[in-house]
Amino acid sequence: MESIYVILACCLLFGLSYANGANDVSKAIATLAGSGVTSVKKAIAWGTVWTVTGALSGVLWGGAIIKNISESIYIDDHGFVFASAMAAAIAPILWVSLATWRKWPVSTTHSVVGGLVGTGLIAYGIHGINWPTIFSKIALPLLISPFMAIFLAWLLTPWLERIARMANRLRFCITPVPRFAMVDVQNRNSMLLEDCIICDCDSTEAGLTHGVNISVDSMHWLTSGMLSFSRGLNDSPKLIAIVLPFLFIYDPVPVWWFIWGGLAMGLGSWFGGKKITELLGFQVTRLNHEQGFAANLVSTFLVIGASRFGMPVSTTHVSSSSIMGVGLVNQEGLNMQTVIAMLFAWLVTVPVAGIFVISVYSFFNLF
Repeated sequence: MESIYVILACCLLFGLSYANGANDVSKAIATLAGSGVTSVKKAIAWGTVWTVTGALSGVLWGGAIIKNISESIYIDDHGFVFASAMAAAIAPILWVSLATWRKWPVSTTHSVVGGLVGTGLIAYGIHGINWPTIFSKIALPLLISPFMAIFLAWLLTPWLERIARMANRLRFCITPVPRFAMVDVQNRNSMLLEDCIICDCDSTEAGLTHGVNISVDSMHWLTSGMLSFSRGLNDSPKLIAIVLPFLFIYDPVPVWWFIWGGLAMGLGSWFGGKKITELLGFQVTRLNHEQGFAANLVSTFLVIGASRFGMPVSTTHVSSSSIMGVGLVNQEGLNMQTVIAMLFAWLVTVPVAGIFVISVYSFFNLF
């Protein structure tokens, strides 16, 4: 009987992680495609690699998030109830998959929390939910993070654009320029050529050394990879926490669960990530290279910071809100039709996940 639960947990984790990858990979790499740095396909490949790397890193850094999700929803440990466990796992799969099909960038985190709360309400009643802890440890970070992303993107984008343009003029010298005398052909005066580590791209020193140019595009690739990494790191522990009741364990989580979840997340990213990437990259606002870099840097800072303190934020809301904040700054503005559709999907995520919970719970409670 125990082996059946393990197989079931494997299937549910695969479904959760695959749906998460298909909807969420775009949040970190949409700006790469939207600003013209690379193609949609190459952006997805980049995001997939770093998402899987982040998911595997949950082995080291995901314990706090697993504990937060596992211990913050219900007041008492009610033991394993098959119908409840199935409802909490299947409801997010159904909603996130439906949203991906409809091209809605929704939050897997909100779906998971909505599923857990809905399961608790139908199985244990309103008094079985730990409302104060849910609000302080889960709901508050989820509510505040989008507004922080919009504000920081709006505030910092002009400065980050300026820094990116300045950095675009720099060259990092791998080998220093040897000291030797240069002769000015006009007045025949000797000039000493100085060593440099970072030079202006058009300087004599930069032209006489082996090195690489520091471009805004290279920094954009870097921030996109960091955000994909942080998304995988923040999301994989949440999804594992959902299926742990089937294993009757909470700590420590076996390493192979992170490997399995990371693999499924990567497959979902690669095979299902195109729709949402095109929406966020091209239909929210038009981004230049510097603005795409700025949006990703703000999102990366917020998601990694939340992961560090075990707070389950939504990469969907953070990254989408950062793009909106940039759109408020640039002259292109926002595509309000797309923004309204996204906000609608965000608002209905928790209640719709709850409706799916009721349906799934009622079905399995018959047996």
